[in-house]
Amino acid sequence: MRQKYRISPLAPKKENKVSSIQGIELYTYCANLYDKSRNDVAIFIFKEKGSIAEVFTQSSMRSCTLDWNEKALKKKEVQAIIINSGNANTFTGKKGYQSLIKISELVSNMFNLSKSKIFFASTGVIGEEFPEQKIINAIRKNKVKNNNWMDAAKAIMTTDTFPKAISSKTKVDNKVVTITGITKGSGMIEPNMATMLGFIFIDLEIPQKILQALLKQLNAKSFNRISVDGDESTNDTVILASSNKIKLKNKINSINDKRINSLKISLYKVFSSLSEQIVRDGEGATKLIKIKVKKAKNSLQAEKIARSIANSNLFKTAIYGEDANWGRIIMAIGKTYEKINQSKLKIYFGNYLVAMNGKANTKINNSDIKKYLSQKEVEIQIDLAIGNSHADTLTCDLSHKYIDINASYKS
Repeated sequence: MRQKYRISPLAPKKENKVSSIQGIELYTYCANLYDKSRNDVAIFIFKEKGSIAEVFTQSSMRSCTLDWNEKALKKKEVQAIIINSGNANTFTGKKGYQSLIKISELVSNMFNLSKSKIFFASTGVIGEEFPEQKIINAIRKNKVKNNNWMDAAKAIMTTDTFPKAISSKTKVDNKVVTITGITKGSGMIEPNMATMLGFIFIDLEIPQKILQALLKQLNAKSFNRISVDGDESTNDTVILASSNKIKLKNKINSINDKRINSLKISLYKVFSSLSEQIVRDGEGATKLIKIKVKKAKNSLQAEKIARSIANSNLFKTAIYGEDANWGRIIMAIGKTYEKINQSKLKIYFGNYLVAMNGKANTKINNSDIKKYLSQKEVEIQIDLAIGNSHADTLTCDLSHKYIDINASYKS
């Protein structure tokens, strides 16, 4: 079936140690959704009343799992999250939605839950019949709790070459709060909300309204600032959920509560790490590219230009070939139609100023630039010199392997 590729050269040197979250139980299953035995279903069960926030892809061709979740989100409570890889359950007609009903009935009966408080997420091939019976059979056979949350990250992988997870701890009112996040993503990555599946769990009691506000803020600065290939998925979603296990004497009732500050810092660490791990596992990637746009007229202009460069196949292939063709950056800026003062624009490859005063910097040695571009991590800086706003984004290069992977994804 799908070809297997070696672990990304940009992968972390070792797996992160991840912590389980108090008040949440994990169950993983092998439903044989792939051509070899591997876990491909993960279920998180909330032992008490859990709070949940979610953001959805803006795609007009989205998975029925997201339609289901959008309806469930109105109750502002979660009792279970069911995730499968191997099949997107997208463009599967009425049968795809009926599958969710059948699976939710099984899980609600097994764990004594409300069907309306069960959430779903799916990832894999679009348009193939959803294998509901395989998933049902797997869940029925096994009800053994899994304490290794890294297994959940492994279960939701598709073309990913390594599992993506991280934990962080902080203190709120002298109580230790644990945050654990898992995500998957490698190809079909272009942010328009978020681009992949992401699940971040905490154990601190926080009202759903505040969770949703936190998720919106954090998502905008992390998952919404990455790109691999410019393609937005039909299944993209990010969930932030709390088991509400750790309760404070004085509850947090406002997003402006100062006690949230330390939590925000730790949450951002998790969000930013997970989003970077996705780019590091970009299909066929050999280089991590950090694009920094500064001194823009406003934040919208900065983000627009950063995204245009990150999504330029010409730029990304040039970086793969270690070709210092900064003209492709000029092209990517130009196609945003933003008004730029060419005489003020500066472009840097790392610390090397390659363009200024509306032309090339002739004092730069191209061999030095090529040597810089041979590194696994490179930074491109665009100084617009027309304002005080800035934006950063992460992307990767585009190599021959990207074609190899996607030319045989389904076959």
